[in-house]
Amino acid sequence: MAEYKVLVSLSESVDASSKALLSRQISTLLRFSGSNFSKKEVKKKIILIDTKDPVNVSEIISKIPGVDYTAVVETTSSNYEDVVESIVRAGIKLIYPDETFDVRVDIEGSLPYLSRDVEFATCARIIGELNDKNVRQDKDNPSKVIYAKIEDDLACIFYYKYDGPGGMPVGSRGKALCLLLGDSDAVASWMMARQGFFPYLLFFDASPYFDHFYVKRVITIATLLREFLPVRRYNLITLKTGFIIESLKRICSPEILPSVYNRMVIRIACAYANKIGISAIVIGESLEKSGFQTIKDSFEISSKYDKQILLPLIGLIRKEIINYSKRIGIFSFTKGLEKVTTEPNRRAIIEAERKLEIEKLVEEALSKVVLIDLKRGFDDVHNILNHYSSQKLK
Repeated sequence: MAEYKVLVSLSESVDASSKALLSRQISTLLRFSGSNFSKKEVKKKIILIDTKDPVNVSEIISKIPGVDYTAVVETTSSNYEDVVESIVRAGIKLIYPDETFDVRVDIEGSLPYLSRDVEFATCARIIGELNDKNVRQDKDNPSKVIYAKIEDDLACIFYYKYDGPGGMPVGSRGKALCLLLGDSDAVASWMMARQGFFPYLLFFDASPYFDHFYVKRVITIATLLREFLPVRRYNLITLKTGFIIESLKRICSPEILPSVYNRMVIRIACAYANKIGISAIVIGESLEKSGFQTIKDSFEISSKYDKQILLPLIGLIRKEIINYSKRIGIFSFTKGLEKVTTEPNRRAIIEAERKLEIEKLVEEALSKVVLIDLKRGFDDVHNILNHYSSQKLK
């Protein structure tokens, strides 16, 4: 079987040190996924991979933060005539009668010609070669696009690209504890991974007060997020907190119980972050969907534990958060995970908390940890769910 070249175009945010990290992550991910490759060539803003399975390799790598896009490419020299000839040949082969097309060229580095020189020459040549087929150029909404990525002495020609998340490689800026409390928290976790943080996903399982379908949705979302992380092993951290709700029911009215529970969750998260040596905690609150008091509570409690609260969705509206959840493939699983936001009586909350043995409850929660091995991600979700249902506390 013949080998093909896969182009990995790096995000503008990737510098020299994070490029080395991303290169290692790509190798790890391909080996972990069983995708063979014979050669990997790292250049300034691109990485070229030789493989017999180019489509699968392109799809896998396109999920990694730090990657702008991937593509299966043909290569030629960056000599002007060679680039023009390669693009024209691709256009003649790709464009059908009555279709519109465009050529888009991206040059990295200093060359004796500009992108627009190549685009103008190739479009004119393609129209001339296909004159009897009624093809025409359309810059705004073309049926087909032929791309050229040129760097130093190499040009890559392609017509389809797999868009990546961009951003920074995972772990290049540290690590963060990401809470999975509601539908928007998964988006916040993905955004932090895209910003270069390694996300430790933390889920509070309040069974039997959370039904089986709620737990199933959260674990399913975690397996989908796992596919963006280029690591061999990855666990969803689960803390059993049903006993806390049982304690709160004895002293709290139904109106304030959700708020008191949410404040306990932040305390437990801060204590767990201390335990594993993480200083930043990520929650998916935004000003549009959350009351200001909810955000204020998070900062108030975290300051007592010397933890930093990160709010990557703080300025987004609901529609933007939904668009992100669709982009990363979790939207259909978030129904039923919406948080209920209320503004209860603050005095009642403080009085209820005075009756609680808060430190004792926090310590007990930290002792009820289950690590869920997310394995290869969504493909293993049924085995993961079955295993979790029967798993004992460790």
